This record gives sequence, structure tokens and C-alpha cells, in this order.
Amino acid sequence: MDVISRFIEKDDFARHNGIEILEAEKGRAKGRMEIRKYHLNSAGTLHGGSIFALADAVFSAASNSHGTLAMAINASISYFRAVREGVLTAEAEEVSLNPKLGTYLITIKDQEGQVIAQFQGTVYRKKTPLEDIL
Repeated sequence: MDVISRFIEKDDFARHNGIEILEAEKGRAKGRMEIRKYHLNSAGTLHGGSIFALADAVFSAASNSHGTLAMAINASISYFRAVREGVLTAEAEEVSLNPKLGTYLITIKDQEGQVIAQFQGTVYRKKTPLEDIL
């Protein structure tokens, strides 16, 4: 198992929330989450925090895929449509990378392929190899 796969395996919060990382390669990642009752808010729609958690897990996988520890310093999300059931997918794309910072755009879609939210995050790229924290 490669270093990014081992790093992803350690994300107990994502696993607890039913988030699965499907792919992670240099600057890109893809994940999914099947909506469960515990993901819903009091209005019966998917909680914004659940969507954020999916996007954040994919953001982490993509930003750490270079093999050095990357820690979020900024993240924002815009919600476009409500969802009550089904499976969400999130795909991260690296839009900027330099020795200290990386910026990522994550698109979250429902099972029909409609965009329900978009997340943008920036990380500070530490010098710590992931291998040192595993």
C-alpha cells in the first residue's frame, strides 16, 4: 500500500461519516458518500456539514497526494441544491501549487450528476514527509 493510501486509511472521521476515497493521485482525488439518515438536518435535507465533510476528505487526499503533509489554512463552500437521498461524489482538482501553498477546487455532485456544491480550499505545504507521521 502506498503512502497516500495509508494516510487516507487513518482518517477516522471520514470513515465514521461513511466517506470513501475512491482515487488519489498527484493533485487529484475522488470520493463518495451514501446519504444516511444521520447525514440529514432537521428539515430532512442533507446537512451542510455532511457535504463539507465529504469535500474536505477529498481535499485532504488530493493535497496530501504529493507525499508531504498539507494542512488546510482556508476553505469555503457554496451550496446550490438540496439533496435528501442517494449517493454523492466529490472530485478534487489542483488549481495551483507551489512549494508552500496549494489550492484545490472540489465539485460535489448527486447521483444524477447535478452539481450540488462547490468547495475551494488552500493548504500550507509543510516539509514533513507523510511517511514520518504514519
